[in-house]
Amino acid sequence: MPDKKFSQEAWDEFYDQLGSRFFQLESTTLHAHGEDQKKLLYEIFGSSKTLVQTIGVVAGFGFTALGYVQHLYLFIGGEFFLFVAIFAGLLWTQTAYKSNLASSNTEVARIKKLFAERYAVFKRIYDKALSDIENGTDILIPESQIRDLQKKGNDLMEHFASQTEKQNLSDPFGWLMLFFAVGGIFLLLSFVHFCTF
Repeated sequence: MPDKKFSQEAWDEFYDQLGSRFFQLESTTLHAHGEDQKKLLYEIFGSSKTLVQTIGVVAGFGFTALGYVQHLYLFIGGEFFLFVAIFAGLLWTQTAYKSNLASSNTEVARIKKLFAERYAVFKRIYDKALSDIENGTDILIPESQIRDLQKKGNDLMEHFASQTEKQNLSDPFGWLMLFFAVGGIFLLLSFVHFCTF
């Protein structure tokens, strides 16, 4: 198979199109992925943190009025449900952080692997071009290597289109609200004096 001859200008253009552009694509992809992850995490964890803090404040108020409790079992039940809500919220938050970090690391490793396969092919072409430039000869690159590089570029785009499925974490917001409501109601009822006839 014949070699393709490049002038210095043609080589610079080839490098820009099939080299530099892909380095920039990898950088942009990883940056965008990181920004999306950060935004999602801040929104989810911000609302969960606010809810857990609110539940903690309600539970704390219950203990400040301990001397006014009329029904100890309702008070204990209310505090129990509030404690479960706080514990579940904190546990879910930590589990979500760890899981999200692991999936983010997996996705970054996947992206780097996809680019590494292409870079291995590009490096052979780049090294040959540098050698030709240093020797003062024409830049001659085998057509087979150029086709292989183009194929790796196409494969890379196909792999981006078929991304791995992200791990879905259960959203405990509904359960936290339920425990909060039940605990709060029990706590309020524990201070009410029921008149029985």
